[in-house]
Amino acid sequence: PHPCPTGLDAMAANGAGGYPQGPGLGSELLDGKPPDETDNANYFCEYAYLYHQMDMLEDVHRTGSYYNAITMNPHCFKDKVVLDVGAGSGILSIFAAQAGATKVFAVEATDMAVRCRKIVAAQG
Repeated sequence: PHPCPTGLDAMAANGAGGYPQGPGLGSELLDGKPPDETDNANYFCEYAYLYHQMDMLEDVHRTGSYYNAITMNPHCFKDKVVLDVGAGSGILSIFAAQAGATKVFAVEATDMAVRCRKIVAAQG
């Protein structure tokens, strides 16, 4: 099994200074303006729609890659506490639990949190 990068090790793997590199990424973000109320409202509104979550779930390559990454590395999850921020449908939280996480906290700021709770409950 491969070691699980955490904390500063995971950030350093992304490039110099621990920031991902590329247009609009990394240290460039520190110089930009913070999102305004409209940006925040649009972001949270979009992710609250079930159709948007379904688009992501139906992306077989995307969802399958997350599933494989999590379930093929159970040593990174076994007996761990996982925090899934922006959990959406809760699919990654479910994968983490299946991989052996002791406890999973799925945090979702939109109304998808209600659906997420129902989806997770249906999984047992």
